[in-house]
Amino acid sequence: MSPDVFISYSREDQQQVVKMVEYLRGQGISVWMDETDIHGATIWTKEIVEAIRASSLFILAISGHSIGSKNVVKELALASEREKIILPIYLEQCDIPETMEYQLAGIQNIALYTLDKAKAYEFVHQTIRRLGVGQPRQDENQALGQAADAPSQRHGSTITGHMPPPKAKGSGKWIAIAAAAVVLGIAGFFLTKGGIDAQAPATPSSSPVTSNISQSVDGSHRIALLPFEVNAAKEEDKWVGGGMDNELKTALNKIDGVTIIAGLSVNMYRGANRDISKIKSNLNVGYIFDGSITVTGGKTSLNLDFIKADDLSTVWSETIQATPDTVFDGKSQIAAKLASSLDIQLGAKTAKDIETKHTESAEAFRLYTQGRTLWMTRSQAGMKRSITLFGQAIALDDKFALAYTGIADAYSMLCQYGYLDYEDGYPKARLSVLDAITRKPDLAEAYISLGWIQFAYEWKLKDSEESYRKAIKLNPKIAQAHQWLGLNIQTQGRKQEANESLMRGLNLDPNHLVINANLCMNTFHLGELDEAEKYAKKALNINPNFFDSWIFLYSIYLQEGQREKEITALIKEIEEMPNKNSSKFGILVHYHRDRDQKKSDEYYELADKYDKTVNNTALQDRLLVKIGFDDYMILAEEAYENNTLPFNFEHTLFIKEHRDNPKYKAFVEKIRKGK
Repeated sequence: MSPDVFISYSREDQQQVVKMVEYLRGQGISVWMDETDIHGATIWTKEIVEAIRASSLFILAISGHSIGSKNVVKELALASEREKIILPIYLEQCDIPETMEYQLAGIQNIALYTLDKAKAYEFVHQTIRRLGVGQPRQDENQALGQAADAPSQRHGSTITGHMPPPKAKGSGKWIAIAAAAVVLGIAGFFLTKGGIDAQAPATPSSSPVTSNISQSVDGSHRIALLPFEVNAAKEEDKWVGGGMDNELKTALNKIDGVTIIAGLSVNMYRGANRDISKIKSNLNVGYIFDGSITVTGGKTSLNLDFIKADDLSTVWSETIQATPDTVFDGKSQIAAKLASSLDIQLGAKTAKDIETKHTESAEAFRLYTQGRTLWMTRSQAGMKRSITLFGQAIALDDKFALAYTGIADAYSMLCQYGYLDYEDGYPKARLSVLDAITRKPDLAEAYISLGWIQFAYEWKLKDSEESYRKAIKLNPKIAQAHQWLGLNIQTQGRKQEANESLMRGLNLDPNHLVINANLCMNTFHLGELDEAEKYAKKALNINPNFFDSWIFLYSIYLQEGQREKEITALIKEIEEMPNKNSSKFGILVHYHRDRDQKKSDEYYELADKYDKTVNNTALQDRLLVKIGFDDYMILAEEAYENNTLPFNFEHTLFIKEHRDNPKYKAFVEKIRKGK
């Protein structure tokens, strides 16, 4: 009998993995694991290869040991090549190495080490069932069905049972967990909290993973572009899917009256087990693009269905034959057909803009696409690796302006996330963005990159605002432009206007993790605490490891008062996390400061140690605890003058307690004006 699940793990983690496997087998899941000494040997057997081929789901048990195992890397590559559903399960917190980054980029995961031990294995079991793997026992059918119905009723979605998608396709590696909506609906905030009986600080009962966004303010047709599934024998050929996602989104957004919803907001609907009937209600779209690409030898076949979201009927289908180098040329044909079906007349200029290529080199575009995927991880290793790939793309085509913006954004975010000194990273970012503008003066992405440098590093707030507005004028359908403009306006003190800009970004990308977190911060300072809490919980549902959301939620509970029970649960959860960052340590320092000074000091030292490890030299607000307000404000003045003051200075945890101090008010007024 073919196994339901193949589990890849390191020998050092066998004891923990065996316990999980025994539980799953007890629930009727057929699991294949190497229980011999194969993993410790130098050979890689035919038995393992056959087991991966025959299984429906590939579980990758991630730990410090497994990420260094050559055999585990081989198994992951083989599962990816065979388009297996991949479910990464973190046994402990650790960074993914370059050898695994491409296969795991964009895939949801289970952080097993954060879950209540009594409920963790059952959560894995439920996840496997909802991915359509294994046959549930008769007594499970009703329970699973009820678990799926409950959140949809709460969130206002329409229940359609197990309606199949309009076109059956291979499972695809990108499904991993279609669970951002489905699994969280089953188990509440299980990704970061223990069991359903625990007091999770971010329970989504009042805030769905996706939210209904009103129609675009310009009345345009909202169209969901699902990530392309790629069938290719070679892993290096699969980049064409991400490339087509980017190219088609950019091309179609040039059509007046059309707004494409893509990226993070639609990834959860990918895979054979997806329920695209939920896309209309969750993303409020009128149409859906569902496509696949098959690469065989030197030939590429692009298959595309244009679907009406109301009844899931196919409006039209298109098949384009090409080579990997010319497949993107099909965007003009697709755009013309889409415009015609929507009774939109394409002008000569729009048609020409759609045909424009960023580079003639398919290899350069491949490298850029892979670089952007790694950049989006916001991990230190991923962003550093992206710079290498962008550089390789430029070596092939030194006029490839978009690749220069990639380098600029990577350096900027490495600084912003504390992985690189401001003085080291931001000047390099500025040089790269100027290279981009020199090569393509009308590239919207270049002005977005420039605007961030002017904002977060140079404190030239008005210049930055002008750069963002220029980018939006060039291309009003880039969510990042509205997002970063919103942060700029917020820093200038125009918080209501900032909210409107952030909402325009969310309208374009409803499930964008950082935009939801930014809206949380802004609504908090507008005094709209219920809204702020909703956005914080949504951001945590999308990615429970995004540290800013923890600070925001903690701040909301403090501000509201009478939330001690939720605060206690949140603190307990953070303390149980095996690996923490500076922000999470900061929460613990703040919480224990008036409760347990010794423990607060211990966390302070751990925060300092962490900052040294990642070379984070930005001004930390926890310094207030050690040196007092007056001395801290001297450091803040110095940081502002030498461009190392964090842009979110007035929103940091410890400084909020001094917001009525005249010295603080005067400084905030000064930095709101910018330089």
